[in-house]
Amino acid sequence: PAARVPVAGVPAAGSVSAPVAGATTAAGGVGGAAGTPVSAGSAGVPIISTGVGGVSSIGGAGAAGVTGAMACTGKSGAKRGKSSESVMAGGQKRTFVYYAPEKLDPNKPVPLVIVPHGYTQSGEKMFSITKYPEVADREGFVAVFPDGAPGSVGPWDVGENVCGNGAFVPGSGDDQEFVDLMIKFADDNQCIDHDHIYMTGWSMGGYLSNHSGCLRDDLRAVGPHSGGAHDLNACKGKRKPVILFHFNPDGLIDYSCGVKARDGWVKRNGCKMDDPEVTAVKGGKCEYYKGCPSDG
Repeated sequence: PAARVPVAGVPAAGSVSAPVAGATTAAGGVGGAAGTPVSAGSAGVPIISTGVGGVSSIGGAGAAGVTGAMACTGKSGAKRGKSSESVMAGGQKRTFVYYAPEKLDPNKPVPLVIVPHGYTQSGEKMFSITKYPEVADREGFVAVFPDGAPGSVGPWDVGENVCGNGAFVPGSGDDQEFVDLMIKFADDNQCIDHDHIYMTGWSMGGYLSNHSGCLRDDLRAVGPHSGGAHDLNACKGKRKPVILFHFNPDGLIDYSCGVKARDGWVKRNGCKMDDPEVTAVKGGKCEYYKGCPSDG
């Protein structure tokens, strides 16, 4: 597939301009376009999906028994601003862009957002097009922008039997160990609030977000953009808040793959499949699935 540039469905000039980023809402919950909160960040945060590309805003979804928000000390705070970093994962050198706002107190817990790129893109590209550094500065969190595995057909290992064209570009790297090591890297430099570690991602990065959210309980919420997924109910991880974006006439990752992923998360989270609350947003609609159990 050709390189993808996230322009379809992006809000017009004068509105929030980031295609896959967004501000954490004051409510600490899951927000819609321009960061407007639509649910509180407590137990029972439901699923949201939309028919357009847009701005996601994922806030708190802390669960009982997780101690990531406890105070920590002795962090160096040595890494500030933008830096290019690497770790060894699965026997490969894996690279990523790391960004920590200058104003952060290294011993105060802050969220972490992981932003995987699309096919043929890079962490550097995602750093520049998503505007996440600006959001991180404003909201006070660390962001990492990983690069796909070198020498792999596709950038990410997104599991088997995935929907759509993502199935034709399989990744061969150990991406889950890579995620482990990026989290550790961030935690070595800055106190990270482990109740608030998130992954978003564009296109193939959206596939990785679905897959990783399905596998990992340390990802507290995910926000896939223009991606797809496999059967999400085959994973054994915990339920979690999810917000998905997909542009209806997507010519590469078909809109039906976004719908399938959404339906998979709605079912997995135990929410009602029918009668979503539909809200008009700029360029499309937001479908808000409710009736979820306390941990969904």
